[in-house]
Amino acid sequence: MAVIGKIREKSTLVLIIVGVAMLAFLLPSDGIVNLFGGGADNSIGEIGGSEITGQEFNQRLDAAIAVWENQNRTSAPNEVRDQYKEQVWNEIIREVVLESQFNELGIAVTGGELYEMVQGSDAHPQVKQIPIFLDESGAFSPALVRQFLNNLETMPPESKNQWLMLEDGLEEERRATKYNNLLTKGMYATLSVQKRAYNEQNEQRNIKFVAKRYVSVNDSTVQISDEELKAYYNEHKHEFKQDESRDIEYVKFNVEPSEADIAESKAWMEETALDFKETDDDSSFVVYNSEIPLDEGFYSANQMPSGLDSSAFYAETGTVFPVYEEAGSFVVAKLSKVRMVPDSVKARHILLKSTQQPSDTLLMGKMDSLKTVIENGGNFAAIAKETSEDVMSAIEGGDLGWFKEGSMVPSFNDACFYGNAGDLVIVTSRFGVHLIEVQKQAAKSRKVQLALVSRKINPSNETFDEIFAAASSFRTNNATSEAFETATQTEEFTKNIAAEVKVGDKDIAGMAAVREVVRWAYSGNKGDVSEPMQFVNTFIVAHLSEVREEGFATLDQVQIQIELGAKKKKKAAMFMEEMNGVANLDELAGKIGSTVENANNVNFAAYAITGMGQELRVSGIASTLKQGEVSKPIEGQTGVFVIEVAAVTPASAENVDYTAVKAQLMQGYQGSTGQLLEALKESYGVVDKRYKFY
Repeated sequence: MAVIGKIREKSTLVLIIVGVAMLAFLLPSDGIVNLFGGGADNSIGEIGGSEITGQEFNQRLDAAIAVWENQNRTSAPNEVRDQYKEQVWNEIIREVVLESQFNELGIAVTGGELYEMVQGSDAHPQVKQIPIFLDESGAFSPALVRQFLNNLETMPPESKNQWLMLEDGLEEERRATKYNNLLTKGMYATLSVQKRAYNEQNEQRNIKFVAKRYVSVNDSTVQISDEELKAYYNEHKHEFKQDESRDIEYVKFNVEPSEADIAESKAWMEETALDFKETDDDSSFVVYNSEIPLDEGFYSANQMPSGLDSSAFYAETGTVFPVYEEAGSFVVAKLSKVRMVPDSVKARHILLKSTQQPSDTLLMGKMDSLKTVIENGGNFAAIAKETSEDVMSAIEGGDLGWFKEGSMVPSFNDACFYGNAGDLVIVTSRFGVHLIEVQKQAAKSRKVQLALVSRKINPSNETFDEIFAAASSFRTNNATSEAFETATQTEEFTKNIAAEVKVGDKDIAGMAAVREVVRWAYSGNKGDVSEPMQFVNTFIVAHLSEVREEGFATLDQVQIQIELGAKKKKKAAMFMEEMNGVANLDELAGKIGSTVENANNVNFAAYAITGMGQELRVSGIASTLKQGEVSKPIEGQTGVFVIEVAAVTPASAENVDYTAVKAQLMQGYQGSTGQLLEALKESYGVVDKRYKFY
């Protein structure tokens, strides 16, 4: 049975319980994306060997998106869908791996616990926030919860199901909390551990040492065989653990308008300008012919488009100005209207908030009644204080003070600036229904409305065909890694590099929204060169230069690091043989042409040693030597060292307070719980194949 089939009953947790965290280390959850309908292989992944099919995944996402859209009263945009795709996937993983842990450990929630969470005196915060469970004073009422539950069986199926899903969510959250507490309480710093950590941090040792550093011998003089490289790689393979990724090289072929395209666009605009001059319906003409929306605003002289002559502001109504180019488009402007508009306005308003867009007839009726009362002598300020839902202005009797044009939403702005002082008008906005009184207007000045027809200068089909032909020719002539590399070393073609591209990436270095390139990279083999791929006004030809599978990097992939490490190891062996058997530091320094150096206040917990840097092996051995004892040669990170403990200052043993040490240890223990989910995912074997479909 597929994984989602096993957990479907618990899958709605994330859809209903907004803001209830399962665990501190769990990723956030909510999600949505529409997937495919079928196909021969529609598996999008595996968890613990159990398959997650595309159809099952899609059902879960559809349910999630329905809830999101119901809450937000709009269709989910692409950004939300992409976010939800990731979060639903992570939610599935969490439920599978953690559910198994809960069951194995016998973690459960009793009926009594659930009762207390939903209708007890200290109910769950999520339940306390539900409006129908609040009494007249706004306080949570367990009695109202019980009344609701008594009527549950007679409620519509949708309401009943939502409540049951809420209960499931609360139960799962409680189980997760118990699991987290079990982990954190199971890790404790005992007194003996505290004492050891205290001694490691506070015992100080002064040492003398002789060092022979690796930089003293040039790497070029050290010869390493293939067998030595392989041996070093096998010994240090664990250091090169890696996530799955790809390196992509690509050449861009940008599609830009040709001279002929530019001339054609300008000719079209000049012909359109002639028709624009003749029309009496500027708004309809702009809507039909322009690529930018109609702007009905009025502007002062210093707000005119830079492409127009300064005298355009004072032209007659109906004047059509010469075509000009701006931001990659040709534009023709017509002075459509002239108005005398105040620079600022003083007004007050009453707001009735609406949840029905774009209008609410009941609110409009109520506002009409308020307007009638005020027109018949009612006190605007008093009515605003009593009824306005704009709390901040209601305190001041609805007074908004003086404000500039453009500082309010369009409908509100137009009523204030394009009307007259003394107007009492009703307008709607995204906030609700407003009753506005225009109290005062500053001195009026000339402002003009421009009707703009704009057309972007786009490449023609012929230009696209020409650039596509160039990209295709490049791919035909450079379809191998060697040819691609040779071609991109010339000045004719520029190679772009996107390193360590992850399977879920949508963008790569230098280009955004190129998911197709990523999918291609994860479906191909190292050395592949793609056919031209089109993204808006760009074709690219990509080369898959490196493939890294999850696990350990191959020797070839880490050749440079392995060679450097093997040479350092060979130097260490040479130095240790040279330094071995000499127990006197002065004598040893003379033998290897070095000096005796000193480092004070060395302890086991120290990050670095003065004169050495981060040499943890030296720190460890120094903490085990007695005063006056000389070590054997120690292979370090930067060289080989022989040390002697010159003096030891023990940690104080009188009246020691271990509180700070204990807190430090406990903080480290608790932080380790954040790594649990990743450890469980690795143990279960999570396979993500979503890249095949997204």
